[in-house]
This record gives sequence, C-alpha cells and structure tokens, in this order.
Amino acid sequence: MEFVPGRPPLPPPEAIIAAGHEWAVFLAPADPQLRQHTPNEPYYYERKNGITTWIRPFDYVEPTDPNNPDAALEVGRKWQQAESERKRHAARIFAKQDTAVSQQHIDDTPWRRVETKQNRVFYYNNDTKESRWDQPVQVTEALQAMAEKEKEQQAEGTEMNVDDAEWMLEQMQDEDMSDNEPVGTHDANALPQVDERIALLDKPERIVHFKSMLHEAKVDPFGTWDSELDKVANDWRLTAITDDAERGDLFDAVCAEIIERRNRERKHEPLVEKSSDPFGELLQESVVKKTSFAKFCQRNLKDPRYLSIKTSREREKRFVKHLESVVGVNK
Repeated sequence: MEFVPGRPPLPPPEAIIAAGHEWAVFLAPADPQLRQHTPNEPYYYERKNGITTWIRPFDYVEPTDPNNPDAALEVGRKWQQAESERKRHAARIFAKQDTAVSQQHIDDTPWRRVETKQNRVFYYNNDTKESRWDQPVQVTEALQAMAEKEKEQQAEGTEMNVDDAEWMLEQMQDEDMSDNEPVGTHDANALPQVDERIALLDKPERIVHFKSMLHEAKVDPFGTWDSELDKVANDWRLTAITDDAERGDLFDAVCAEIIERRNRERKHEPLVEKSSDPFGELLQESVVKKTSFAKFCQRNLKDPRYLSIKTSREREKRFVKHLESVVGVNK
C-alpha cells in the first residue's frame, strides 16, 4: 500500500501480516511528508484490511496495565516480534534446503569458496572445518597476491626484448623509405599519363570527348561515378579530365542527359491498344480442337484475360461457341 499524503503511514512490514488484535496503535515516524502531523503522533492500524487512520476507531479497545504505561504500544511490538520470529524460522527452513553447486579452492590457503543453489556464497576451511559467510582475511590477502602476480605476468608478456626492438626499427625504416618514394611508383590508383590524342586538345574539346566516352559506355544514370568507373577505366578518353571532382560533375551531367532522353522517348512511344475482347483473344491463343473446358480453366486460371469474364457459366458459353467455330473450320 503506497503512502497517501494526509493519511498515516503503514506500520512496519512485520506487523502487517502478524496475527493479534484487530487494532493496534503505532507512533508516526519523523517523515516530512506528514506535514500536518508531528513525529510520534499515534495512529491506528487494522490488520485484516490494512487500514490506517489518525482517528481513534470506535471499536478500538485500548489495553490497560497499571504497571506498564506503554501497554497500548506493546500490542504492535508483539506483532512485530511474532512476525520477525516467523521470518527467521522460514529463513532457517529455506537455508536447510540450500545445496552447494560450485566450489573454488583458494591457492596457498586451506579455504574454499562455495556458491550455493540460492546464489549465496560462504567460505569453508578444510583444516578446521569452519564455515563462515564473510570473507576471511587470509582469503582476501591470497586473492590480492594472485591479482598482482597476474598483472606482472601480463607486463612481462608485453615487454619488448632486444630482437623485437631491432625488428621494429627495421620496419619503421622501411616505412620511412616508402614515404619518400616518388608519387605514383607504387600507387595502383595513380592517374595514367595524358594520352597523346588528348594533349593537343583544348578544354571544351576534352569535355566533349569525356562525355562521349560515358555515353558510349552506357553508364547507369542511377549509379555513382565510383561504381561506373570500371566501365571506362581502359578508355584513352578518361585522361581528358584529370580532376576527380570535375569527373564526378561531368558524370552527373551525363546521367541527367540520359534520364531526360529516356523520358522524352517514353512520351513519344505509341500507346498499345487494349483488346476490346481479352477473353476472346485468350480463346484464340489457347483453344484447339481437343481442348476441354476444364483444361482451359486450369491453364489460364490466373490470366487477367480469363478473369475478364466474371462468371464460370459465361466463360463456358464463350468456350463452347469458340470450340464449335474451331471444329467447323477444321472439318
């Protein structure tokens, strides 16, 4: 039950489930949410329905004991004690049902770390037969020593010896030499030399040659320059333009021209006239002298022309009439 401002809080959880009187009195804690009430102000708790109230219930019978001025509070305390004892008893029963599932011997100690089925961990001493829940000091020191030893081993494994150092220096020298080599000596992507047929042309003529190359290669207008480069990699006109950015711009321009040309051609394509009798056209294509109506239906069940006639009866009439004309012609 959640706390509701203006209402007293629930008593401690031990008292909620405990058996006892119908009503018990408790003292309010020092909670800032209880704005209108002071700490230690009494409130009442009804155990069956979990009701709390600041107002004294009409059926509340206050215990009286001349020798104990806190007799009223003793009721709730007894509930708490009984419930705490019940929980301890249940915990003991639950613990007895627990079993070990894994054990780990701690090196250089007589201790073992044991994990149980209920995910609890305890330590067992093989020499003294002692069991304890907290980690013994001897185990803590042994684990720390193992961790330090592992770090030292890792550091030794990564330490560079003389042979490793000499090999590393040789590799670095090779890399420095390769960096000083002339550009293009080992670059697979280096630009080829400008073809002699291109060298004497001015810039507009070079652009014309480059764009003609792209048109002839039938590049994909919806592709990219990098994806279509293989189609013209061996063409001598590729060297007409040497700047990669300019090549990409010209490629985009050619793609736009190809798309525009396709759109113009599509607009001037003659319209294909739809048949006024698609079912009759299907009959002409599919029916011969020995064709049965069942086979005709089975073969053309998904053909749109077959579905242009809505009813099976009308299809059969058309089929029979067409078959009669086919038979008559073949006589």
